[in-house]
Amino acid sequence: MEYQTYSKNLLVTESLEEYLSLKMAHIDKLSVRPTSCRVDLSRDTHHKKGEVFRVEININVPGKLLRIVESHEDVRAAIDLATDKLLRQLTNFKSKNIDSKRRLARLFKRFRRPGR
Repeated sequence: MEYQTYSKNLLVTESLEEYLSLKMAHIDKLSVRPTSCRVDLSRDTHHKKGEVFRVEININVPGKLLRIVESHEDVRAAIDLATDKLLRQLTNFKSKNIDSKRRLARLFKRFRRPGR
């Protein structure tokens, strides 16, 4: 899947980019066909102690926008949480699509039966 990466107050190293692409590769297995995907990585500057990293993923699928925002003290942990949440949302979206198609097919089948 192709995605655009944006960063704010954070230097995205090559290893972090590889880690992100590895995690986003799991989403390709669902065959949902997203139209666009944007990943925002940022470091919050309003915290007094420690660093808090924020990952935001916006993915457009046909008919819907899925948006995930996660924060954590470690950028890799935030990426893990966000991709896991995105995977759950995409599986729910896919199963709802399949269920609605099956429901519609059952409805047409019922009306096409002779004698009804």
